[in-house]
Amino acid sequence: MLQLQNFTPVAEVAESKAAILADNFIPRSKERIRVLRIAHASLTPALRGRERALARCFPDIDLEVVTPPRWREAEVEVETEPDEYFPVRTARTYLSKHIQLFLYDPRPIIEALKRHQPHIIDMNHEPYSVPCAEVLTLRRLYAPQAHIVMQTAQNIMKKYPFPFSVLEKRAFRQVSAAYMCSATVQEVLTDKGFQKPMEIVPFGVDLDMFKPVKRSPNETVTISYIGRLLPAKGLLVLIDALAQIKSENWKLLIVGDGPERKATEERIKEHGLEDRCEFVGAIPYDQTPFYFQKTDVLVVPTITTGKIREQFGRVIVEAMACNVPVIGSTCGAIPEVIADAGIVVPENNSNALAVQLRRVINDEELRNNLAAAGRKRVETHYTWERVAEQIHSVYSHVLNENRG
Repeated sequence: MLQLQNFTPVAEVAESKAAILADNFIPRSKERIRVLRIAHASLTPALRGRERALARCFPDIDLEVVTPPRWREAEVEVETEPDEYFPVRTARTYLSKHIQLFLYDPRPIIEALKRHQPHIIDMNHEPYSVPCAEVLTLRRLYAPQAHIVMQTAQNIMKKYPFPFSVLEKRAFRQVSAAYMCSATVQEVLTDKGFQKPMEIVPFGVDLDMFKPVKRSPNETVTISYIGRLLPAKGLLVLIDALAQIKSENWKLLIVGDGPERKATEERIKEHGLEDRCEFVGAIPYDQTPFYFQKTDVLVVPTITTGKIREQFGRVIVEAMACNVPVIGSTCGAIPEVIADAGIVVPENNSNALAVQLRRVINDEELRNNLAAAGRKRVETHYTWERVAEQIHSVYSHVLNENRG
Protein backbone atom coordinates (compact mmCIF):
# COMPACT_ATOMS: atom_id res chain seq x y z
CA MET A 1 0.00 0.00 0.00
CA LEU A 2 2.84 2.38 0.79
CA GLN A 3 4.08 1.96 -2.74
CA LEU A 4 0.76 3.30 -4.00
CA GLN A 5 1.14 6.32 -1.76
CA ASN A 6 4.67 7.15 -2.98
CA PHE A 7 4.14 7.88 -6.68
CA THR A 8 6.83 10.52 -7.33
CA PRO A 9 7.10 12.97 -8.81
CA VAL A 10 3.65 12.37 -10.36
CA ALA A 11 1.82 12.06 -7.02
CA GLU A 12 3.34 15.28 -5.73
CA VAL A 13 2.26 17.17 -8.84
CA ALA A 14 -1.24 15.67 -8.65
CA GLU A 15 -1.62 16.57 -4.98
CA SER A 16 -0.49 20.14 -5.65
CA LYS A 17 -3.02 20.56 -8.46
CA ALA A 18 -5.72 18.86 -6.41
CA ALA A 19 -5.37 21.35 -3.59
CA ILE A 20 -6.39 24.10 -6.02
CA LEU A 21 -9.02 22.19 -8.00
CA ALA A 22 -10.82 20.54 -5.09
CA ASP A 23 -11.18 23.74 -3.10
CA ASN A 24 -12.88 25.57 -5.98
CA PHE A 25 -14.99 22.87 -7.60
CA ILE A 26 -18.75 22.55 -7.38
CA PRO A 27 -21.23 21.49 -10.05
CA ARG A 28 -23.29 24.15 -11.77
CA SER A 29 -26.74 24.55 -10.27
CA LYS A 30 -28.50 22.61 -13.06
CA GLU A 31 -25.83 19.93 -13.34
CA ARG A 32 -26.47 16.59 -11.69
CA ILE A 33 -24.19 15.68 -8.79
CA ARG A 34 -21.98 12.84 -9.95
CA VAL A 35 -21.28 10.42 -7.11
CA LEU A 36 -18.97 7.41 -7.15
CA ARG A 37 -19.78 5.06 -4.29
CA ILE A 38 -16.94 2.65 -3.39
CA ALA A 39 -18.07 0.00 -0.90
CA HIS A 40 -17.02 -3.59 -0.29
CA ALA A 41 -20.53 -4.80 0.66
CA SER A 42 -22.73 -3.08 -1.96
CA LEU A 43 -23.07 -6.39 -3.75
CA THR A 44 -26.76 -6.99 -4.41
CA PRO A 45 -29.90 -4.85 -4.60
CA ALA A 46 -30.88 -6.05 -1.11
CA LEU A 47 -27.53 -4.82 0.24
CA ARG A 48 -27.71 -1.48 -1.60
CA GLY A 49 -30.57 0.07 0.32
CA ARG A 50 -28.88 3.44 0.81
CA GLU A 51 -27.64 3.69 -2.79
CA ARG A 52 -30.98 2.67 -4.30
CA ALA A 53 -32.93 5.10 -2.11
CA LEU A 54 -30.51 7.89 -3.00
CA ALA A 55 -30.92 7.25 -6.74
CA ARG A 56 -34.68 6.77 -6.46
CA CYS A 57 -35.44 9.79 -4.26
CA PHE A 58 -33.01 12.34 -5.71
CA PRO A 59 -32.96 12.69 -9.52
CA ASP A 60 -30.16 15.23 -9.18
CA ILE A 61 -27.80 12.42 -8.16
CA ASP A 62 -25.91 10.62 -10.96
CA LEU A 63 -24.61 7.55 -9.13
CA GLU A 64 -22.17 4.77 -10.00
CA VAL A 65 -21.09 2.00 -7.63
CA VAL A 66 -17.79 0.12 -7.44
CA THR A 67 -17.75 -3.07 -5.37
CA PRO A 68 -15.92 -6.43 -5.43
CA PRO A 69 -17.27 -9.19 -7.69
CA ARG A 70 -17.86 -11.25 -4.55
CA TRP A 71 -17.49 -10.87 -0.78
CA ARG A 72 -18.09 -13.03 2.28
CA GLU A 73 -20.98 -11.35 4.09
CA ALA A 74 -22.21 -12.81 7.41
CA GLU A 75 -20.52 -16.18 6.71
CA VAL A 76 -22.09 -16.40 3.23
CA GLU A 77 -20.29 -15.94 -0.11
CA VAL A 78 -22.23 -13.29 -2.02
CA GLU A 79 -21.88 -12.67 -5.77
CA THR A 80 -22.37 -9.15 -7.11
CA GLU A 81 -25.54 -8.49 -9.09
CA PRO A 82 -26.46 -5.59 -11.39
CA ASP A 83 -28.89 -2.84 -10.43
CA GLU A 84 -31.65 -1.16 -12.40
CA TYR A 85 -31.02 2.25 -10.82
CA PHE A 86 -27.31 2.80 -11.61
CA PRO A 87 -24.22 1.11 -13.10
CA VAL A 88 -22.38 -1.32 -10.84
CA ARG A 89 -18.68 -1.87 -11.65
CA THR A 90 -16.64 -4.63 -10.04
CA ALA A 91 -13.05 -4.43 -8.85
CA ARG A 92 -11.34 -7.60 -7.70
CA THR A 93 -9.64 -7.63 -4.31
CA TYR A 94 -6.08 -8.71 -3.55
CA LEU A 95 -3.51 -9.01 -0.78
CA SER A 96 -5.86 -10.02 2.04
CA LYS A 97 -9.41 -11.10 2.85
CA HIS A 98 -9.37 -8.88 5.93
CA ILE A 99 -11.79 -5.99 5.55
CA GLN A 100 -9.12 -3.41 6.50
CA LEU A 101 -6.14 -4.89 4.66
CA PHE A 102 -7.18 -5.73 1.12
CA LEU A 103 -6.36 -3.85 -2.07
CA TYR A 104 -8.76 -3.26 -4.96
CA ASP A 105 -7.62 -3.88 -8.50
CA PRO A 106 -7.08 -0.17 -9.25
CA ARG A 107 -7.98 -0.37 -12.95
CA PRO A 108 -11.80 -0.40 -12.62
CA ILE A 109 -11.64 2.45 -10.12
CA ILE A 110 -9.35 4.48 -12.38
CA GLU A 111 -11.72 3.88 -15.30
CA ALA A 112 -14.69 4.98 -13.20
CA LEU A 113 -12.89 8.11 -12.01
CA LYS A 114 -11.92 9.10 -15.55
CA ARG A 115 -15.30 8.31 -17.11
CA HIS A 116 -17.65 9.51 -14.37
CA GLN A 117 -15.56 12.49 -13.17
CA PRO A 118 -17.33 12.47 -9.80
CA HIS A 119 -18.02 15.53 -7.72
CA ILE A 120 -18.27 13.25 -4.67
CA ILE A 121 -16.55 9.96 -3.85
CA ASP A 122 -18.59 8.26 -1.11
CA MET A 123 -16.23 5.70 0.40
CA ASN A 124 -17.24 2.99 2.87
CA HIS A 125 -13.81 2.30 4.34
CA GLU A 126 -12.19 3.12 7.66
CA PRO A 127 -9.63 5.95 7.60
CA TYR A 128 -6.74 3.73 8.74
CA SER A 129 -7.46 0.98 6.23
CA VAL A 130 -5.48 -0.05 3.15
CA PRO A 131 -8.44 0.33 0.74
CA CYS A 132 -9.07 3.86 2.05
CA ALA A 133 -5.44 4.80 1.38
CA GLU A 134 -5.70 3.32 -2.10
CA VAL A 135 -8.87 5.26 -2.95
CA LEU A 136 -7.36 8.50 -1.66
CA THR A 137 -4.28 8.01 -3.85
CA LEU A 138 -6.29 7.16 -6.95
CA ARG A 139 -8.54 10.16 -6.39
CA ARG A 140 -5.56 12.50 -6.14
CA LEU A 141 -4.09 11.12 -9.37
CA TYR A 142 -7.19 10.72 -11.52
CA ALA A 143 -10.04 12.84 -10.11
CA PRO A 144 -8.57 15.66 -8.00
CA GLN A 145 -11.78 17.66 -8.39
CA ALA A 146 -13.71 15.08 -6.31
CA HIS A 147 -14.51 15.59 -2.65
CA ILE A 148 -14.23 12.53 -0.41
CA VAL A 149 -17.11 11.69 1.92
CA MET A 150 -16.20 8.86 4.27
CA GLN A 151 -18.64 6.39 5.82
CA THR A 152 -17.08 5.00 9.00
CA ALA A 153 -18.20 2.64 11.76
CA GLN A 154 -15.24 2.20 14.11
CA ASN A 155 -16.45 2.89 17.66
CA ILE A 156 -13.55 1.53 19.70
CA MET A 157 -10.78 3.96 20.57
CA LYS A 158 -7.54 2.46 19.26
CA LYS A 159 -4.06 3.75 18.56
CA TYR A 160 -2.83 2.03 15.44
CA PRO A 161 0.81 1.14 14.74
CA PHE A 162 2.74 2.41 11.75
CA PRO A 163 1.82 2.59 8.89
CA PHE A 164 -1.90 2.58 9.82
CA SER A 165 -1.55 5.58 12.13
CA VAL A 166 -0.05 7.54 9.22
CA LEU A 167 -2.81 6.41 6.86
CA GLU A 168 -5.45 7.52 9.37
CA LYS A 169 -3.97 11.00 9.74
CA ARG A 170 -3.69 11.31 5.98
CA ALA A 171 -7.36 10.40 5.57
CA PHE A 172 -8.37 12.95 8.21
CA ARG A 173 -6.58 15.64 6.20
CA GLN A 174 -7.99 14.70 2.81
CA VAL A 175 -11.64 13.77 3.35
CA SER A 176 -14.17 16.59 3.26
CA ALA A 177 -16.74 15.06 5.62
CA ALA A 178 -17.69 11.86 7.38
CA TYR A 179 -20.93 10.16 8.25
CA MET A 180 -21.32 7.37 10.76
CA CYS A 181 -24.00 4.98 11.96
CA SER A 182 -24.15 5.98 15.63
CA ALA A 183 -23.07 8.48 18.26
CA THR A 184 -20.50 5.98 19.59
CA VAL A 185 -18.65 6.22 16.26
CA GLN A 186 -18.83 10.00 16.26
CA GLU A 187 -17.35 10.12 19.76
CA VAL A 188 -14.32 8.08 18.70
CA LEU A 189 -13.76 10.14 15.56
CA THR A 190 -13.98 13.36 17.59
CA ASP A 191 -11.58 12.04 20.24
CA LYS A 192 -9.10 11.19 17.48
CA GLY A 193 -9.08 14.80 16.38
CA PHE A 194 -11.22 14.68 13.24
CA GLN A 195 -12.45 18.25 12.71
CA LYS A 196 -14.34 18.07 9.43
CA PRO A 197 -18.17 18.04 9.21
CA MET A 198 -19.76 14.90 10.69
CA GLU A 199 -23.29 13.56 10.51
CA ILE A 200 -24.90 10.54 12.20
CA VAL A 201 -26.59 8.58 9.41
CA PRO A 202 -27.93 5.23 10.64
CA PHE A 203 -28.45 2.04 8.72
CA GLY A 204 -31.87 1.85 7.19
CA VAL A 205 -34.39 -0.87 6.53
CA ASP A 206 -36.48 -1.73 3.47
CA LEU A 207 -40.08 -1.65 4.69
CA ASP A 208 -41.23 -3.62 1.65
CA MET A 209 -38.78 -6.40 2.49
CA PHE A 210 -39.09 -6.30 6.28
CA LYS A 211 -42.77 -6.08 7.20
CA PRO A 212 -45.21 -7.59 9.67
CA VAL A 213 -47.14 -10.71 8.73
CA LYS A 214 -50.13 -12.27 10.43
CA ARG A 215 -49.08 -15.37 12.34
CA SER A 216 -51.12 -18.26 13.63
CA PRO A 217 -51.58 -18.19 17.42
CA ASN A 218 -48.94 -20.25 19.20
CA GLU A 219 -48.51 -20.71 22.93
CA THR A 220 -44.78 -21.33 22.52
CA VAL A 221 -42.82 -18.09 22.27
CA THR A 222 -40.00 -18.16 19.73
CA ILE A 223 -36.90 -16.32 20.94
CA SER A 224 -34.39 -15.65 18.16
CA TYR A 225 -30.78 -14.70 17.77
CA ILE A 226 -29.91 -13.61 14.23
CA GLY A 227 -26.30 -12.81 13.37
CA ARG A 228 -22.76 -14.13 13.38
CA LEU A 229 -21.78 -16.57 16.12
CA LEU A 230 -18.82 -14.82 17.73
CA PRO A 231 -17.63 -14.93 21.36
CA ALA A 232 -18.53 -11.28 22.00
CA LYS A 233 -22.03 -11.62 20.57
CA GLY A 234 -23.26 -12.97 23.90
CA LEU A 235 -24.77 -16.30 22.83
CA LEU A 236 -23.55 -18.01 26.00
CA VAL A 237 -25.15 -15.28 28.12
CA LEU A 238 -28.43 -15.89 26.29
CA ILE A 239 -28.20 -19.67 26.84
CA ASP A 240 -27.45 -19.17 30.55
CA ALA A 241 -30.47 -16.86 30.84
CA LEU A 242 -32.77 -19.35 29.15
CA ALA A 243 -31.54 -22.08 31.49
CA GLN A 244 -32.98 -20.03 34.36
CA ILE A 245 -36.47 -20.01 32.84
CA LYS A 246 -36.83 -23.64 31.78
CA SER A 247 -40.33 -23.68 33.24
CA GLU A 248 -41.55 -21.12 30.71
CA ASN A 249 -42.96 -22.03 27.30
CA TRP A 250 -40.27 -20.98 24.80
CA LYS A 251 -38.01 -22.22 22.04
CA LEU A 252 -34.76 -20.73 20.72
CA LEU A 253 -34.01 -20.12 17.04
CA ILE A 254 -30.37 -19.37 16.18
CA VAL A 255 -29.85 -18.02 12.66
CA GLY A 256 -26.23 -17.61 11.65
CA ASP A 257 -22.87 -19.32 11.94
CA GLY A 258 -19.35 -18.64 13.10
CA PRO A 259 -16.54 -19.75 15.40
CA GLU A 260 -18.72 -19.69 18.54
CA ARG A 261 -21.10 -22.36 17.27
CA LYS A 262 -19.34 -25.28 18.97
CA ALA A 263 -19.18 -23.49 22.33
CA THR A 264 -22.86 -22.56 21.98
CA GLU A 265 -23.86 -26.15 21.24
CA GLU A 266 -21.86 -27.35 24.23
CA ARG A 267 -23.49 -24.82 26.56
CA ILE A 268 -26.96 -25.80 25.30
CA LYS A 269 -26.13 -29.46 25.98
CA GLU A 270 -24.73 -28.61 29.41
CA HIS A 271 -28.08 -27.07 30.37
CA GLY A 272 -30.11 -29.86 28.79
CA LEU A 273 -31.81 -27.54 26.29
CA GLU A 274 -31.12 -29.47 23.07
CA ASP A 275 -34.79 -30.15 22.36
CA ARG A 276 -35.71 -26.47 22.65
CA CYS A 277 -33.02 -24.98 20.40
CA GLU A 278 -32.78 -24.94 16.60
CA PHE A 279 -29.71 -23.97 14.55
CA VAL A 280 -30.47 -22.70 11.07
CA GLY A 281 -26.91 -21.81 10.04
CA ALA A 282 -25.79 -18.95 7.83
CA ILE A 283 -28.33 -17.64 5.33
CA PRO A 284 -28.29 -15.16 2.43
CA TYR A 285 -29.40 -11.69 3.49
CA ASP A 286 -32.58 -11.75 1.43
CA GLN A 287 -33.84 -14.74 3.45
CA THR A 288 -33.63 -12.86 6.75
CA PRO A 289 -37.25 -11.58 6.72
CA PHE A 290 -38.56 -15.17 6.68
CA TYR A 291 -36.94 -15.86 10.05
CA PHE A 292 -38.10 -12.59 11.59
CA GLN A 293 -41.61 -13.67 10.66
CA LYS A 294 -41.10 -16.82 12.76
CA THR A 295 -39.84 -14.77 15.73
CA ASP A 296 -41.72 -13.47 18.78
CA VAL A 297 -38.73 -11.83 20.51
CA LEU A 298 -35.28 -10.94 19.17
CA VAL A 299 -32.35 -10.87 21.59
CA VAL A 300 -29.15 -8.91 20.86
CA PRO A 301 -26.90 -9.75 23.85
CA THR A 302 -23.56 -8.35 22.61
CA ILE A 303 -20.69 -7.94 25.09
CA THR A 304 -18.05 -5.19 24.88
CA THR A 305 -14.50 -6.44 24.33
CA GLY A 306 -11.27 -4.95 23.05
CA LYS A 307 -12.32 -5.92 19.53
CA ILE A 308 -16.11 -5.67 19.54
CA ARG A 309 -18.47 -2.91 20.59
CA GLU A 310 -21.82 -2.95 18.82
CA GLN A 311 -21.60 -0.27 16.12
CA PHE A 312 -25.30 -0.21 15.31
CA GLY A 313 -27.13 -3.53 15.30
CA ARG A 314 -28.90 -3.66 11.96
CA VAL A 315 -30.99 -6.66 13.04
CA ILE A 316 -32.62 -4.42 15.65
CA VAL A 317 -34.29 -2.13 13.12
CA GLU A 318 -35.09 -5.06 10.83
CA ALA A 319 -36.86 -6.83 13.69
CA MET A 320 -38.74 -3.68 14.65
CA ALA A 321 -39.89 -3.27 11.05
CA CYS A 322 -41.36 -6.79 11.28
CA ASN A 323 -43.21 -5.96 14.54
CA VAL A 324 -40.80 -8.12 16.55
CA PRO A 325 -39.99 -6.88 20.09
CA VAL A 326 -36.29 -6.48 20.83
CA ILE A 327 -34.26 -7.09 23.98
CA GLY A 328 -30.73 -5.74 23.70
CA SER A 329 -27.72 -5.27 25.93
CA THR A 330 -26.06 -1.99 26.91
CA CYS A 331 -23.17 -2.67 24.52
CA GLY A 332 -22.18 0.16 22.20
CA ALA A 333 -24.95 1.68 20.10
CA ILE A 334 -27.67 -0.82 21.06
CA PRO A 335 -29.42 1.47 23.60
CA GLU A 336 -29.20 4.37 21.14
CA VAL A 337 -30.93 2.35 18.42
CA ILE A 338 -33.58 0.74 20.67
CA ALA A 339 -34.31 3.92 22.67
CA ASP A 340 -37.75 3.52 24.32
CA ALA A 341 -39.05 1.07 21.71
CA GLY A 342 -37.61 -2.05 23.30
CA ILE A 343 -35.94 -3.42 26.42
CA VAL A 344 -32.30 -2.83 27.34
CA VAL A 345 -30.48 -5.00 29.92
CA PRO A 346 -26.96 -4.76 31.37
CA GLU A 347 -24.50 -6.54 29.10
CA ASN A 348 -22.99 -9.87 30.19
CA ASN A 349 -25.72 -10.30 32.82
CA SER A 350 -27.69 -13.51 32.33
CA ASN A 351 -29.79 -12.92 35.47
CA ALA A 352 -31.08 -9.56 34.24
CA LEU A 353 -31.73 -11.02 30.80
CA ALA A 354 -33.65 -13.95 32.29
CA VAL A 355 -35.91 -11.56 34.22
CA GLN A 356 -36.84 -9.62 31.08
CA LEU A 357 -37.27 -12.75 28.97
CA ARG A 358 -39.68 -14.18 31.53
CA ARG A 359 -41.58 -10.90 31.59
CA VAL A 360 -41.93 -10.73 27.79
CA ILE A 361 -42.84 -14.41 27.45
CA ASN A 362 -45.68 -14.08 29.92
CA ASP A 363 -47.08 -10.72 28.83
CA GLU A 364 -48.60 -10.74 25.34
CA GLU A 365 -49.81 -7.17 25.75
CA LEU A 366 -46.26 -6.03 26.48
CA ARG A 367 -45.02 -7.83 23.36
CA ASN A 368 -47.71 -6.12 21.28
CA ASN A 369 -46.90 -2.69 22.72
CA LEU A 370 -43.18 -3.13 22.08
CA ALA A 371 -43.90 -4.33 18.55
CA ALA A 372 -45.99 -1.24 17.80
CA ALA A 373 -43.40 1.11 19.33
CA GLY A 374 -40.60 -0.52 17.35
CA ARG A 375 -42.43 -0.27 14.05
CA LYS A 376 -43.24 3.40 14.69
CA ARG A 377 -39.60 4.14 15.53
CA VAL A 378 -38.41 2.52 12.31
CA GLU A 379 -40.94 4.39 10.20
CA THR A 380 -39.79 7.67 11.77
CA HIS A 381 -36.01 7.24 11.83
CA TYR A 382 -34.77 4.21 9.93
CA THR A 383 -36.30 4.01 6.46
CA TRP A 384 -33.82 4.04 3.59
CA GLU A 385 -35.64 7.11 2.28
CA ARG A 386 -34.83 8.97 5.51
CA VAL A 387 -31.22 7.79 5.27
CA ALA A 388 -31.03 9.02 1.66
CA GLU A 389 -32.24 12.48 2.76
CA GLN A 390 -29.44 12.67 5.32
CA ILE A 391 -26.75 11.53 2.88
CA HIS A 392 -27.97 13.98 0.22
CA SER A 393 -27.73 16.71 2.84
CA VAL A 394 -24.11 15.72 3.56
CA TYR A 395 -23.25 15.87 -0.15
CA SER A 396 -24.90 19.26 -0.55
CA HIS A 397 -23.14 20.66 2.49
CA VAL A 398 -19.74 19.50 1.24
CA LEU A 399 -20.25 21.02 -2.20
CA ASN A 400 -21.63 24.30 -0.86
CA GLU A 401 -18.89 24.64 1.74
CA ASN A 402 -16.24 24.20 -0.96
CA ARG A 403 -17.75 26.65 -3.44
CA GLY A 404 -15.03 28.89 -4.76
